[in-house]
Amino acid sequence: MKLMYRMLIIFSCWISASSLYAQEVTILPYKVISNKMIVEMRMNGKPVSMIFDTGGKNSISTKLKKELGLSVMSSQQLTDANSNKMQSDIVNLDKIETPDGKATFNGVPFYVFDYELFACLGVEGFIGSDLFQNNTVEIDDQAKEIRIRVGGMPALASDRRSIPFADDASGMPVISLNMGKYDEAKVLFDSGSDGFLTLRHDEYLRLQQQDALHVIREGEGGGSIGAAGRGDMGKRILVEVPEMIVGQASFVNFRAGVGNPPRTLFGYKSLQYGKVTIDYVNKLFRFEVLKPGQIAVDLKKSWDLEMRVDGNQMVIATVWDKLKGQAEVGDVVTHINGKEIKPMSFCESITTGLPVLKENNQVILTVKTKQGTKNITINKS
Repeated sequence: MKLMYRMLIIFSCWISASSLYAQEVTILPYKVISNKMIVEMRMNGKPVSMIFDTGGKNSISTKLKKELGLSVMSSQQLTDANSNKMQSDIVNLDKIETPDGKATFNGVPFYVFDYELFACLGVEGFIGSDLFQNNTVEIDDQAKEIRIRVGGMPALASDRRSIPFADDASGMPVISLNMGKYDEAKVLFDSGSDGFLTLRHDEYLRLQQQDALHVIREGEGGGSIGAAGRGDMGKRILVEVPEMIVGQASFVNFRAGVGNPPRTLFGYKSLQYGKVTIDYVNKLFRFEVLKPGQIAVDLKKSWDLEMRVDGNQMVIATVWDKLKGQAEVGDVVTHINGKEIKPMSFCESITTGLPVLKENNQVILTVKTKQGTKNITINKS
């Protein structure tokens, strides 16, 4: 009888501990559109779709600002993903909640600006790292869940996979990663960045000098879209990285682009290979691989010419070295494999795209150039 009584006490304690643990963890589901993580939050009681962006700041659209009747508290200069500057108003939201009401954040400052992707993705802003400074966040892309835990996670301190934030991280998950056995790169884990790894230009130059990466191709093209607009046109570079070590995960022989972000970016596509834990309280980052051993990153091949939509027309966005002189950035593409390209919006181009470019490794483009209309054969490699 006494043994059974003790077992009942232990069982009751275990149930209580489990209930307490469950109350401390909030599960925030998300969906992915064009490599952006979309979450639902309640902003001052209003259900709103937002982009979850560990590399960004809390931000809302001017439309949502008006709907919530928010007053401007101050303004500040921001730097976007292309290192472009812009001035932004700051408002204060009284209450931010997860849909289940379990995680609540009070008196939160938000920047106000409009971004071309907001209307396209049906969102009203960004949820950034600054919201979670008193939390631990775990991201599981296989389950499409973000787990929010109040406070830090002490167990991470003794986990060999954990990496401390850099001294100048300013509350963001900025960490140092090994590029091969001897070199390092300081990177920001940025869930809002579409790719796997985007190297800041000065970091690329340093690593190239140390033979930690190899140039695959060079070209001329425009920058990606940031909150302050599209990046300036300039030299484009694609490199191969022989090895990058993240904790105890080893990524080998993968491609990375070179750009002009404020920091080198370790992006959303990394979540295809492991779970991420960010302890903002104790400033620790952990990458937990899904499969042991070296990881061969499966990234899409790129075309000799890259295109984008501009004013409902398809134009050349990047000319890689192989086709230098045959076309220029801004030339209009009218046909693919002899079939006319129908007018397409920017939103359609990033959410749907052109099936013919997905299904083939070689196509013939009809391009209006300064020298006249010509057919150009391009390959995906």
